[in-house]
Amino acid sequence: MAAFVASIAAGSALKAGESLYLPDASVAQLRDFYAASRSAVLVQSALQILAAVALYRFGWRLRTALHTKGTRAGAVLGWGTAITAGSLFASVVCGLALLLATQAGDTTVAGLGRAALVLGGAAHLLGAGLLIAAASAVAWRSHRRPRWVFGYGRLVGPLVAASALSILLPPLVRPEPAFRLLAAVWLVGTGIAILRGAFDEVR
Repeated sequence: MAAFVASIAAGSALKAGESLYLPDASVAQLRDFYAASRSAVLVQSALQILAAVALYRFGWRLRTALHTKGTRAGAVLGWGTAITAGSLFASVVCGLALLLATQAGDTTVAGLGRAALVLGGAAHLLGAGLLIAAASAVAWRSHRRPRWVFGYGRLVGPLVAASALSILLPPLVRPEPAFRLLAAVWLVGTGIAILRGAFDEVR
């Protein structure tokens, strides 16, 4: 979470000119932004790669801690982890490709912009929702603490995953920051519980 938030802050601080809002960006705006804000894109990309790696490690270590290997919930948790971390990484790759493709054809630039949007938005949130829902369901059934985190996750996980419908319903892209915030609360809550040793307690 720290790396992802830092990537947003760094990108905003280092950008040249106007910010880029991918859902509404034209090919000309994509070309201008990636040509003028190379430093911002590179720093932001490095931090988001770090976030993707950390998220992957978090998900798989959580799967092990919950003893879900060989279970359906474990499979969902594993796929959720792979999708959310992998799609974030793939979105970064698309952004880096745009740095090299500013003079490419309109179709190429538009396609990379669309791929970055879908991978870093809908696909990333789908994976996060699956991870949260599966982990919370297992933790709740095994009476792990803190109970509020996993009760919250059982409700929020499916909602975050459902935000992937923005692929079919483009207007749903706009509330994606709210879905990211919902997921962030769970990730931070779970992380704090683990650091404080509360995760290993049962009630």
